[in-house]
Amino acid sequence: MIICPNCGHENKPGTIRCQACGASLTGGVPLSTRDLPSEELEAEVSEVAEVGTATFRHRLLRLVVVGATDPITVQMSGEIMLGRRDPATGEVPDVDLTPFAAYRLGVSRRHAVIRLQGDHLEVMDVGSSNGSFLNGRRLVAQEPQILRDGDELRLGRLSLRIYFE
Repeated sequence: MIICPNCGHENKPGTIRCQACGASLTGGVPLSTRDLPSEELEAEVSEVAEVGTATFRHRLLRLVVVGATDPITVQMSGEIMLGRRDPATGEVPDVDLTPFAAYRLGVSRRHAVIRLQGDHLEVMDVGSSNGSFLNGRRLVAQEPQILRDGDELRLGRLSLRIYFE
C-alpha cells in the first residue's frame, strides 16, 4: 500500500494520485487548501430552521459528517479546532476531517473553532479559504456565532450536523 503524504489514505500499489484527496503519490509538496469557486459554495446554501436548544449542559458533542456512518464524539472543556492534518508540519487539529475527503471538499487545515462559553457553544471561522456556513448562512471570519442542538455546520463543502449529548 502507498500512504498518501497529504491525507494518510492507503492507496493501492501503482496509484499515482491519492484516491481520497488527489495529492500526488510520486513525491512533491503537500497540497494547500483547494480553492472552490464561490458560485459552487453559494449554490449549496440552504436555510435550516433553528429548532434545537442553545443550552449545552452535558459537555459531550456529537458531530455527524453528512454521508459518513460513524459520528465524531468530543468531550468539550474549552475549545476545539476543526480542520485537516498538515503532513508538512505533522500538525493535527482536535477534530481531523481528513478521512472525510476534507481536501477535496475545501476544508482548510485550520478551518473553524468550537468554543465552550458558559452554558452554550460558539462556532467561529478562523479565516478559512472557502468559508464556513451555519444553517446556510455564511459566517464572518473571527465573529463567533451560537450553536444550537441540530444545527448544520458546513466547512467549505463538507457538511456536519451538530448534536448535544
